[in-house]
Amino acid sequence: MKGWIIDVDADNDKNCMVIWIKGENGTVEKIERNFFPSFYVYSSQADLKDLEQILADNPAINSLEYEEKSLWLGEASKKVLRVSLQDFGMLKELAREIDEMGEFSKFELFNVDLSIPFAFLLETGIIPMTFSECKNESDFKFELLEDINSVDYSIPEMRSAELDVEIETEGIPSPDDPISKIVLGDRVIEGKGEAEMLLQLVDEIRHSDPDILYTNNGDSFLLPYLYYRAKQNEIDDFFLGRDTDLKPVGKGKSYFSYGRILYKPPRCVLNGRIHIDKNNSFIYRESGIHGLIELSRLSRIPLQALSRVTPGTVISAMQIAQALRENVLVRWKKNVPEDFKDAKTLFLADRGGMIYEPKTGIHENVLEIDFSSLYPAIMVKHNISPETVLCKCCTNSKHRAPIIDYNICERRVGLIPRVLEPLINRRMEYKKRVKEGYGEFREIYDARKKALKWILVTCFGYTGYRNARFGRIECHEVINAYGRELLLDTAKIAEDLGYKVLHGIVDSLWLKSSSNNSNNHEKLCEKIFEQSGISIELEGIYKWIVFLTRRADHTGALNRYYGLFEHGEMKIRGLELRRSDTPPLIKDAQMDMLKVMAKAGDVSELQELIPEVIEVVRRYADMIMNGECDLKDLVFTSVVSKDLEYYVQLNNNLACMLQLKNAGLKVRPGEQVKYIITDAESKRYSKKVKAWQLTKGDERLLYDKKKYLALLVRAAESILAPFGYTARRLADIVRPARQLTLILKDKSRAY
Repeated sequence: MKGWIIDVDADNDKNCMVIWIKGENGTVEKIERNFFPSFYVYSSQADLKDLEQILADNPAINSLEYEEKSLWLGEASKKVLRVSLQDFGMLKELAREIDEMGEFSKFELFNVDLSIPFAFLLETGIIPMTFSECKNESDFKFELLEDINSVDYSIPEMRSAELDVEIETEGIPSPDDPISKIVLGDRVIEGKGEAEMLLQLVDEIRHSDPDILYTNNGDSFLLPYLYYRAKQNEIDDFFLGRDTDLKPVGKGKSYFSYGRILYKPPRCVLNGRIHIDKNNSFIYRESGIHGLIELSRLSRIPLQALSRVTPGTVISAMQIAQALRENVLVRWKKNVPEDFKDAKTLFLADRGGMIYEPKTGIHENVLEIDFSSLYPAIMVKHNISPETVLCKCCTNSKHRAPIIDYNICERRVGLIPRVLEPLINRRMEYKKRVKEGYGEFREIYDARKKALKWILVTCFGYTGYRNARFGRIECHEVINAYGRELLLDTAKIAEDLGYKVLHGIVDSLWLKSSSNNSNNHEKLCEKIFEQSGISIELEGIYKWIVFLTRRADHTGALNRYYGLFEHGEMKIRGLELRRSDTPPLIKDAQMDMLKVMAKAGDVSELQELIPEVIEVVRRYADMIMNGECDLKDLVFTSVVSKDLEYYVQLNNNLACMLQLKNAGLKVRPGEQVKYIITDAESKRYSKKVKAWQLTKGDERLLYDKKKYLALLVRAAESILAPFGYTARRLADIVRPARQLTLILKDKSRAY
């Protein structure tokens, strides 16, 4: 059979793998195959023999074999014991037992926490979403019918449908509330008994047979709710996949990532049909289905599972796959310590990227240049990888990191560069094709480009992440050292060619040009590439750009600016409208202000438009004070950082959480709360805000006008401060003088 493998998962009840293949003719077939997952143990030969005797009579064991494997990148192979199991559920349990043997564990374990579908795909060489042929179903021999490295690969025609449900409830929906209406694509199921609607949903799905089922909050609520309602209606044969769904809903978890608390809801996956929860898929939101397909092929993670992981998990999977292909095992508990450093080395090494503080204010005729995938390009160009930085084989290497003087291996190319170089080349090819057009395929290439961007962005952070499979802090330090040197050299080249540096941050420079000669700009980019060997792109030329100050000390803010490119597009960073927790009303106000400013072709025209911008602020102020705002435009969306009992002060989040708790809803760290501010000064949680789920539409005249007007003034000040408009001056403009103190009295931060 020829086709694309659209999903692979483990059936824990049968201890087998379930593979779904979409054929050329559009039919989808299911194949079940035995698989014996395994992990590896290393210790002294005597201890391994003892362990072999202990495990020999364990009924969960399929086989015990000795193999030669490398325990870490760049190391020679050693004899290890491969423990293969018949029972999927016993793998981690048995690994923990071995790890805990003795007072101090004498065993090192490897490949323990690879997911079973991922391990299966790596062992069999099968690649998800790649056109293949199953030559022999009994032996499960698959032959790839296309080049996995090609950017011109085939994609199956995937039918899709979106599933949504309306619930009969006067408050927050709960599993015990009955179904009012079911919507599947353009089909509406309503006006019947609940059991009949659920059975019709199953019939509709089986009849239309979508390959992909899209939902909003399907993992956290919708699908568990539907299964619960089916159970309450005693419908035993209710499933939304192509077969009985394999896995029950697991547990959600809160976790910390890049300075934020996030919440990952339980997985709710289907058997043979791909469920994508739009609210639970960062990669889908950023790059759509074509971005998911691209990364599924490259990472060997099945599409349905991939939609629920982070870019960090994807780049880790790529690195693991490369290591295993090279006979290197993956440590279960990574124990590569940071190298000892004296005080001087620590001082020189423990720094981030290079920064040029922005010259605040309004500028025109400004050029922005960016290095293309700077940090990944540095890692490839300078061979930066855990086994190459401070390697033992090249201590006298001539290839040394600037300032910190770490030696870098000259004998072998590291794992990280080998993984990253093809990704950089693919993204460059996609960017080229997007610029050249390519008709109907342009959107597909753009989606793939965006997906690869997030993988390349993440790979740098993972080099310094202590829990990363192949992370090492010294790699992170070397990358930053090269990055700092590169930005300094680039600024020097620009200044030699007559440019003035206005701002610089890590991989971008904003340069004031004395002329608008495009030949000069091209010459600049060529000279930088010639010296650095890393591609640089002309992000654009601004008609005008405004660099803003920090609110706290009025020094230049590193990432707060807005400007208008020559082609008419506006670039905005750091303003309230870019924040996810800003109410739509304030976002709309700022956007309308900027739309007026976008009519200016230079700084003098921009100055002339300021009165028109002020009129926008007045219009929104009148809406607020006259009670004309739509409630949904006043909603704050905020992420909860901790459990309710750990809050000390009554802030908006806590007030909302307490209201939701009284309504029977628990909010976990990392989840969102939505609310309207009704009385910002109140000390009572029931009065301070109104949880959005509890609103009934009669709060239109009850929102805190003073607070929302203060928010508007603050947002207007963000844009207009460089033109001399302070919060006090703006407040004087939009409200009568006798009410000024009401606005300016509110010194609390809005967000």
